Amino acid sequence: MLRLLRNGFIGAAAIILTSASAALHVAAQTRETPKNPNGGAVTPMPDRPNDTRTPDGGPNGSVDGLPDAVTVLDILRRLPRWPGSITPDASDGPPDSRPKPAGGQDTATDQPRTPSRVVAVNPAAAFTPRPTPRAIGSAPAPTGNIVPEIREREVIVTLVPGLSAAAVFELSQDLGLDGDTVYQSNLLGTRVVRFRIPDTRSVADVVQQLASDARVQLAQPSYVFTANGGVRKPLPIPQYAPRKLHLEEAHKIAQGKSVRIAVIDTAIDTAHPAFGGAVAMTFDALGDRKPEPERHGTAIAGIVSARAELTGVAPAATILGVRAFASTDAGTPESSTLAILKGLDWAVLNGARVVNMSFAGPNDPLLGQAIAAAVKQGVTVVAAAGNGGPDAPPAYPGAYPNVIAVTAIDDKDGIYKSANRGTYIAVAAPGVDIIGAAPNGAYDLSSGTSMAAAHVSGIVALMLESNPKATPRDIRDGISKSARQPPRLIAEDMGAGIVDAAEALSVR
Repeated sequence: MLRLLRNGFIGAAAIILTSASAALHVAAQTRETPKNPNGGAVTPMPDRPNDTRTPDGGPNGSVDGLPDAVTVLDILRRLPRWPGSITPDASDGPPDSRPKPAGGQDTATDQPRTPSRVVAVNPAAAFTPRPTPRAIGSAPAPTGNIVPEIREREVIVTLVPGLSAAAVFELSQDLGLDGDTVYQSNLLGTRVVRFRIPDTRSVADVVQQLASDARVQLAQPSYVFTANGGVRKPLPIPQYAPRKLHLEEAHKIAQGKSVRIAVIDTAIDTAHPAFGGAVAMTFDALGDRKPEPERHGTAIAGIVSARAELTGVAPAATILGVRAFASTDAGTPESSTLAILKGLDWAVLNGARVVNMSFAGPNDPLLGQAIAAAVKQGVTVVAAAGNGGPDAPPAYPGAYPNVIAVTAIDDKDGIYKSANRGTYIAVAAPGVDIIGAAPNGAYDLSSGTSMAAAHVSGIVALMLESNPKATPRDIRDGISKSARQPPRLIAEDMGAGIVDAAEALSVR
């Protein structure tokens, strides 16, 4: 159950403790000094903090008529239980909303108790929800599509602005859900809740039930995203991307100085010699205590801003490393809606001007809203076009209109065979057989639209150093206008063409 307490619970505990204390105090004042079995009076022993005798020599009391620690613990043990153990927010919950146990009599008032709101969910049956009705004529809350790339038994909800944490608990009870994560998003300006489904209902059914509740602003599955890296190959081959992007000419004008680039990916090997201090800050959106560096995030960060050993696109830029992905048993880095949202929130809060998203997945309404809010704040978002192949549907976040979607080419300007196609693709960049940094000071080759996106993120940093006032729209237009057209260009394959760093810096 949702691990939240409200003020009413604390109030109830205080009332019971006060009543018990007063009762014991009166009893101590009205009875005679008790005798011990040997005929002598019991002598108070205030200097023995572990003494648990009552005034009559028995356990569980104190000598001054007030409850001692054992008595207090016993009273607390008998109090009605409330799910979880998180300290309540003093501002949450109405005064009359304190929880009461179901059944029995209230020993303090000797009055029948109000039935508890705690819901006992039978995991073998479908829970019958009790949603708060929406206004007559109002449409249900928006919902996300049910696609294969979702987490089982898990949904994501945003609440109507202004609702307290107490509303999260009430919603979980009314809908029979286990709300294990409550997150306040700066970009969205509302509470985001991850609910787990403890019974037999499907994700689709629960999403629809939540959409009918007046407290819900948006309801959707928890989507799964995968990093768009291809097969790695043994070394060595030289870097061809710097030559193809005309980085030597571009670096005479700008190198990304004073620009922060957030890399939302797997954990980066920040000690790799290629970085030379380029990774200034890191954030773990997954919450592991000691995350191990992984290949994908390390390679992407190296492409963007390597300062030694390799030629980074923006060597003077600063990397904000966001760990939102972790490799599964199959070796594929995966993430979810909430982890990516947390990473994006943190990146924008810490001054990222560019966000690299070298991953792809389904259309995620919540992530789409967060990206739109980031772009509105002047953040340029670059994403991989996807590695699903020519017949794959559009991949997100690349397919959002305010994101620069990048496909991959090889050293001969040929399109990467596994790259997605579609009109949402903005430009192409080197992404086949790209040499990059790997954990433990190693290097390897990778292919995929992930690598292509990283090259474009670096070029965006060069453009922002050259023109700090450039908006995300200015950046997109400049990259598109300066892209070169290979002879066999197909619009759906490469968008505006192949990026050129030197030309992009000349566009005004």
